[in-house]
Amino acid sequence: WADGGYNEFEKEFVAELGEGLGLKDFEKVLENEIAAVESMSEDELADYLEKNAKGVNAKEKEGVLSICLQALCADAFLSQDEIENFFAFADILGVEEDTAQEILDEFIDEEEDLIIEEEEDIDIEDDNETESNNNGGSEFIKF
Repeated sequence: WADGGYNEFEKEFVAELGEGLGLKDFEKVLENEIAAVESMSEDELADYLEKNAKGVNAKEKEGVLSICLQALCADAFLSQDEIENFFAFADILGVEEDTAQEILDEFIDEEEDLIIEEEEDIDIEDDNETESNNNGGSEFIKF
């Protein structure tokens, strides 16, 4: 949903996540929470996220951040907005930026089919192939 859509890949991921966590009706609960969040102002959303982040066990914060990243990439595409959201989640959870970057880098290294949207002004340090999306503002990196 971070990119404004909820496609089949993401639905499948949510179903598998709920099943893996043993949470009954996880999909319905998640959809209800997202509907509630969508009607919040930015300040209300920030308060909501901070309140819920405080409920995450300190030992589980990096794991929660990893799950957030997996959800953001459920469609095998990682946009700049999703990357910004990932680091915002890290901040809200109290995960250091360096640690969040390590989690992101490790995830990218492990994902074979992940496509990452890159801004034109970002230097690409990897020898991965790029494709223009013809919108004049971004490139896509295939890993």
